[in-house]
Amino acid sequence: MSFDVICLIAEWAPAVAACRESRGADFYWDAPENPNGDDLPFAIERARRGFDFIEAGFYYEILRRRLPSRVRGKADSFFGSVYHELGPGCPEPPGDLADDTGIELAKHEMYYSMRPTTVRSVLEHARAVPWPEIEHAATSAVMPPRITRHDVRDIEHFRSIVWFHQEWLDEAARTGRGLIVLLSQ
Repeated sequence: MSFDVICLIAEWAPAVAACRESRGADFYWDAPENPNGDDLPFAIERARRGFDFIEAGFYYEILRRRLPSRVRGKADSFFGSVYHELGPGCPEPPGDLADDTGIELAKHEMYYSMRPTTVRSVLEHARAVPWPEIEHAATSAVMPPRITRHDVRDIEHFRSIVWFHQEWLDEAARTGRGLIVLLSQ
């Protein structure tokens, strides 16, 4: 079984209205004017293979145990905004769409959502990630063996996955939009 991660770089007010009207993410999945869920007029869609996306979070969860507290704090500020359950003291990804609509959205479907102000804040955290120290910690981290070919077990693969989050944040900030990250079912 495979799944995809869909990032909607969305104009925030129309996205909130669409989510509220559909009572969840059905505004994307079941849009009556476009049954495939493509090309929403208020959103730019980006997709990514789901296993890599999730595995990068597992990689950081293991790696963060090796980081000094000062480095971990800076890294957690970003990675905690884009990955769930990384460990004690690490923030959880924002759920701004749920907050703004008043609708509870399951994290297995709506992985994270950020209004434009949150995007700018998380982007600043992304830019402050101390990559040299993280790469140094990665050289001595003992990773579990791969189970599938999609498992992220090296820093280069990890950085290539994290780059997508940063690219999405950059595009959203540049265009004054929010981010809505969905997991395909």
